[in-house]
Amino acid sequence: MKSIIRKLASPLFVAGIVSVILLAGCGGGGDQGDVALRGAEATEASVKSSGAVDNPPDKAADGKLAPPFKLKGLDGKDVQLADFEGEVRLVDFWATWCAPCREEVPMFNELHEKYGDQGFRILAIADMEESAEAVQDFIKEHEIEYMNLLGSEEVTTTYRVYGLPTAYLIDREGRVVKFFFGPKPHGVLEGKIRELLGLPAQETA
Repeated sequence: MKSIIRKLASPLFVAGIVSVILLAGCGGGGDQGDVALRGAEATEASVKSSGAVDNPPDKAADGKLAPPFKLKGLDGKDVQLADFEGEVRLVDFWATWCAPCREEVPMFNELHEKYGDQGFRILAIADMEESAEAVQDFIKEHEIEYMNLLGSEEVTTTYRVYGLPTAYLIDREGRVVKFFFGPKPHGVLEGKIRELLGLPAQETA
């Protein structure tokens, strides 16, 4: 599975599946199911019309309840999505080898610090082939403060993780309210978090 994700995470991935060609970039960015493909000049495009990716993936579709899961934390204990019922949750799929994932760490640390005590929770799910030791080392090196879990094939499949990073923003009632493929625009993500927490919009300069 890791080799597949690595291909999806490359600047350009081409796969022929019943005459459908899916292009995906680990460096792409988008939201609401639109995939931004990043080539040499970060060209953006949508793959919705290709039929290769649902909009968003139907097992965790916009407005539907997020699928439950249970994964191991880095301390070996079970962690469930339901453990944080009533909180706004960002479920983010990532890997230590994914450059855009690494670039998002400072933003996630900032959001965790700003909103962690106001009902916001980041659940970062590492690639299922990452070892606990590799994730621990990465967390220590980058001084990550938010929660990290070890991924599984079942959860990766359920959440239709075609490439990294992939993320779902879940409201207090457990509904998926936003789907991201690729890097998440800081302003868009933080604005939606504030909205879901019932906080006023931030003033822009």
